Amino acid sequence: MDDWQDEVFNHRRIPHGRSKKSGKAAGRKGAGTFDPKQALGSYELSGTVVATLLAEAEETNAVFEIHELTETPGGMIGSLVVGKKLKAAVLLAGSRKLLSTIVGEAESIDSDEEDSDVEEDDVEAEGEEDEDEGEPETELQAQDRKANERAQAFEKNSFRNPKFWLQWQGDVAGSDAEPVRERNQGYVVFSGNDCKDLKGTLSCKTLNWEDAAVQGRKTTSRPRPAFLGWNDCGIADAN
Repeated sequence: MDDWQDEVFNHRRIPHGRSKKSGKAAGRKGAGTFDPKQALGSYELSGTVVATLLAEAEETNAVFEIHELTETPGGMIGSLVVGKKLKAAVLLAGSRKLLSTIVGEAESIDSDEEDSDVEEDDVEAEGEEDEDEGEPETELQAQDRKANERAQAFEKNSFRNPKFWLQWQGDVAGSDAEPVRERNQGYVVFSGNDCKDLKGTLSCKTLNWEDAAVQGRKTTSRPRPAFLGWNDCGIADAN
């Protein structure tokens, strides 16, 4: 029996391909978690519509930047500058529904600040009552909690190339002398979790762009503070 068993196992075909595949999958799982901070930084934009616009304006720079994450988990704050022809604030999110929420929250900031003084006394009173119920959350604990919430919000991007819907609003230099203020949309897909390159589309009614293809190459991973706020170029009657 021993000789028979040796003969069988010596000639048995081992499915090496499966073990290799499992190893690769395990490697991807360990290194595949998307960190939204990898997306922060500046990207040099290119594409037919971008090149045409820059040539018309005799400009050379088209930059898409992602400055920081939004307070609401799952969103990012950016900007878009194409020479002197297009200058806009940008908000991004992993879904259209979340993007709508983030835009709404950004537009309510001004009214919230007006009410903050009135609500401050109520918040302090509630804080005093909470002290009897348990230990208050420290600033460090709050930062850790927000970081975890943001990471969880981006988890779905760990299993595919990270894709974000975007909405932009700002000034566009059309055929008229005065720039036109417009709001429109698009999306970007990063080449991988390292976010070194991206592809996407942009729409702009003033420039006759409808899902115009664009590409981007990261030029720096060091984000700078947003120089253009969403409400700095708001549209009163935007839906």
